Amino acid sequence: MTDKINGQGFRPADTAGTRKSEAAKPASSHGERRTEAAGNASSADVVSITQSGLLMSKLEELVQGTPVVDSERVAALKDAVASGTYEIDDRRVAERLLKLERDFV
Repeated sequence: MTDKINGQGFRPADTAGTRKSEAAKPASSHGERRTEAAGNASSADVVSITQSGLLMSKLEELVQGTPVVDSERVAALKDAVASGTYEIDDRRVAERLLKLERDFV
């Protein structure tokens, strides 16, 4: 199927939800009146947010205020490495790598 470039064909923004039916089009200048359902539009928009939406908003605010790096933990790890007391649990590292690999599959 081909569309005309002159604007008469289908446009991506022209979805079924945005197209107006013949009944919903405004009345012509010949004295026709729109139907009551098509003519009454609400003068005020109302938005209501669910409780989970409010909680998500609060969570986002908390996350925004949290530092990206835990500087206390970084300092503790640097001290442990510098003093030679930092120990690596190779079994734990291997288990976590395997878990990560399984999660990607």
